[in-house]
Amino acid sequence: MESFTKNPWFLLGGGVVAALALVAAITGPLPDLTEDKTSVTSLIAEPTGSPMSDWALPFDVPLDLMPRSASGYCEPETIEWLRRNGTEATPYHGISVRSAAEGGAMLSISNLRAVDVERLDPKPVIHFQCPSAGNAETAVLGLRLDRDRKAVELVDGSVDDTRPFAFNLEPGETGNLELRLDNEDGYSYTGRIVADVTVGKDKKTVSLPLSGDHAEKFDWVSPGKYARLIVQPGRTKDIQFTCEIYAPGFSRWRPVATSEFTDVFDCSHDRVRALLTEIGGSS
Repeated sequence: MESFTKNPWFLLGGGVVAALALVAAITGPLPDLTEDKTSVTSLIAEPTGSPMSDWALPFDVPLDLMPRSASGYCEPETIEWLRRNGTEATPYHGISVRSAAEGGAMLSISNLRAVDVERLDPKPVIHFQCPSAGNAETAVLGLRLDRDRKAVELVDGSVDDTRPFAFNLEPGETGNLELRLDNEDGYSYTGRIVADVTVGKDKKTVSLPLSGDHAEKFDWVSPGKYARLIVQPGRTKDIQFTCEIYAPGFSRWRPVATSEFTDVFDCSHDRVRALLTEIGGSS
């Protein structure tokens, strides 16, 4: 036993163990070398839908054949019919963001903006809207397509009070973005949404996935002056649709509904056609 303890390799090993124990006592446990640290590739982004799904339907669509709903919401068979006959064109996009890192620095998302934007002449369409029935922190963002295409954060949801957008995620943390596309020039738009991801001095620009049929891009379909009329599912089996009509000159794609500007009433497919004809004949 005595000869074993005098072995120089044994003594060296004991010294290393003692040194490591001393370091651990001073600095704490050794870091987990298998832990994923934060990098610019740590961002996980997924579309989460929107409070409303909006659809652009051609004027000659057979509205009388749309499946009826008794709930006031779009049932699965209604959504299937809308996909076959129209284009999903929601201006609200929900995006879930998460840092996949298990440790390390904070990840920052900023400079969210529209790129590869194409402006298209509008075509007459029927604006059909499906309300949604439905916890992380949510940043509500507004982005104007007809001028500055960089998003700003809405303070308390107000377009009159904004601040520059920046969203920080700790390792493993999740948050939500709600992007609201807007324009007032009457044109339709397509494009992509990107943002800068920063960790320390490293920066990367990434595309964010959006709601709708094509997650890689957005389709903003402007109904022009026909934006005055919004058609939604009826609230009973006997009432096919609910119509919401805005005063002349008020033609934003997603206006904020107030009793001062709108009239909401039950309507049939024949009534929808009559309203479209009336709006079409107005100046």
